Amino acid sequence: MDCEEVLAEIEHYLHGELDPDRSQHLAEHLAACSPCFDRAEFQRRFKEIVRTKCTSEAPEHLVMRVRMAIRSERSGPWRPPDHIV
Repeated sequence: MDCEEVLAEIEHYLHGELDPDRSQHLAEHLAACSPCFDRAEFQRRFKEIVRTKCTSEAPEHLVMRVRMAIRSERSGPWRPPDHIV
């Protein structure tokens, strides 16, 4: 397993989404490769900070705009309603 493969799957590894064999290979690479380990550790710490610090809820108008944008991706170009612009 090379660095490119490891970095492509690091998110899945950190989330525990890899099968046990693949996870073991990735862990072995991280143990032997300090640049990949540093990258994985940075991402792990970053996720932890975001998880603990970003706990406030988004304002309702922002939630509505995001929902509308998602719907428009499915149905065509998005235009905000008159009351949001």
